[in-house]
Amino acid sequence: MLDGYRFFNPHKTKELIKMSKKIGRNEPCPCGSGKKYKHCCLGSKVASVNKTTSKSEKPVVSRLSIMRFQQKLQDKPEKLEQMGKQIEKFSNDKDICFKDFILESWNLNKVRKMSTSEILEKLESMHIDFEIERFKKQAQNYISAIQLAEDHYYTQNFQAQGKDEDFIWLAIIELWNRIIPEKCNMEMIDDLTQEGYEDIGKQNCRDGIEKWEKAWNMIISIVPPHIKSVTDADKFISGLTQSIFNWCQDFEVELGNAGTEDDSFYLKRIKYCQDFCRIFPHSDESIIKNMLRAEAESHTELEDMEKTKQLFQG
Repeated sequence: MLDGYRFFNPHKTKELIKMSKKIGRNEPCPCGSGKKYKHCCLGSKVASVNKTTSKSEKPVVSRLSIMRFQQKLQDKPEKLEQMGKQIEKFSNDKDICFKDFILESWNLNKVRKMSTSEILEKLESMHIDFEIERFKKQAQNYISAIQLAEDHYYTQNFQAQGKDEDFIWLAIIELWNRIIPEKCNMEMIDDLTQEGYEDIGKQNCRDGIEKWEKAWNMIISIVPPHIKSVTDADKFISGLTQSIFNWCQDFEVELGNAGTEDDSFYLKRIKYCQDFCRIFPHSDESIIKNMLRAEAESHTELEDMEKTKQLFQG
C-alpha cells in the first residue's frame, strides 16, 4: 500500500523532537556571533530544512513533514501512546515528555478550526502586523506561504513563546488558502498529494487520483518553462512532504491500477505520461523509460496495438 508519509522509528523520532525544539528567533545565536538567531544562522537552517532531494541525495526532513508527523499522531491517540512508550525506552532526556510535546504542538488542523478573525487576533496578540491588502501584494512574488512568512512576518519584532512560533507560518498558510485560494502555492500541492495518498490508502482511488490531477496541474503551472527535469523541479518547489521525484512515479502506478477497473484511467495515464516526458524531458533516464513503458502498456490495454508497436520501436 502506498503511504505518502511513514512514521519515524524511535531513534529518528528523537532527532525529530530535537529539530522541533527550536531556538527562539530572538535568542542569541548558538554559533557565538553575539547576534540574534534570526539575524544570523536561521536563514541557512531554513534553507537546509526545506531542501527536497532526489534518490541520489541524502533526504532531509522538511518542515511540513515534521508538522504532518505531529498531526497524524494527534489524530491517533493509540499510536501516540505507543510511540511515547517506545521513545521513553530509547531516550535519556527526561526533560522531554513526548506525548505532551506532540499534543501541544501547532498544526494545520488546529489552525483550520479557527475562524479568520481568531487567527488575526492571535497574530495581533503576538505583535504581528498583518494587513490583508498588503498580504495579497506580497504573495504575488511567492510560491510558498512558508517562505513568505519567513521574509515578512518572522522578521518583525513578534512576541511568541516556544511552540507558538510555529503558529505564524501555519497561520500564513491558512490565510493564503482563505484570502487568495486562486493563487496556488507549494503548500496547496503538498496538501493535495498527501490527501491523495490517504484516499488511495483507504482504497478510494478515484478521489485520490482526482486530487493528484489537481496537484500535477499546479506543479506544471508553477514550475517555469526553462526547468526541464523533475529533479530541478524539486529544487524549485522545495520542502514538500513527498518529493515530486517520488510522487510522480506513484501517480503513474496508481493510474495504471485504476485502469484495471475503468479504461478511462488508461487514457489519463497516457496523457500524463506524454505530458511528463514533454515537460521534463531531461529527467532521470529510468523515469522517462518507465513513462514510455506505461504509455505503451496503456495503449495495449486499450487494444491500440499499432500505437503500442510504435512506442516500443521508438
